[in-house]
Amino acid sequence: MESAGEKAMDCFESIAEAQITVAGFFQEISHIIVSVEEKLLANSFVPVGDSDVFQDVSQSLDLGSRWIPRYVARAYVKGKRPTEAIGYCIHFGPYTDPAGLSFLEKSNLSLPFISLACLKNMQPGPLELNRRQIWDRIWDSGWWATYEDHVKGPLRIYTTTKSISGFQATVVGALTRLLPLEDKTAVAERIAAALVFLHENNESELLKLPYLLPQK
Repeated sequence: MESAGEKAMDCFESIAEAQITVAGFFQEISHIIVSVEEKLLANSFVPVGDSDVFQDVSQSLDLGSRWIPRYVARAYVKGKRPTEAIGYCIHFGPYTDPAGLSFLEKSNLSLPFISLACLKNMQPGPLELNRRQIWDRIWDSGWWATYEDHVKGPLRIYTTTKSISGFQATVVGALTRLLPLEDKTAVAERIAAALVFLHENNESELLKLPYLLPQK
């Protein structure tokens, strides 16, 4: 029969193994994010803000359940006075609130997945906003369905208002899968290519991308 000390040791070993697995996973995610950044920089986009990609992670000692990120997000603009922003959000979850679970079910989505978005005709412009306001719309683009949404092929289009987001814009969103991660370069290419087409309003090329998930 296993003693209490042996059980505790088994538990510690399991935690250590889980830490190694999680650290390895996020290292792969960071490689993807850096690769996307390089591809977009090569297309004359610049990131909004510094290198931060986290919003929901807690730094509080009593909120340990929120120390691990549920998602990471990044936004980009082009030009000196942009009125548009593109970006993506990698959703890890778990999302436990009833509204989030309901939208996941309606959208027939399973975690993890990636939201892609172009925010058009922004008023005020993206450089006049806190980037977390932009991240919020990137987070819900393509799957957080409302009666105002217009679905067209793999795209979901809706209009947000200043009362909701602090800015006014038309949001064009799409979805793609994160997994498998074996070819991180391919994942990064999927993200970057779709974002460039979204920014260019190049619907014909977007419709050719086989990895964009169908909208419901």
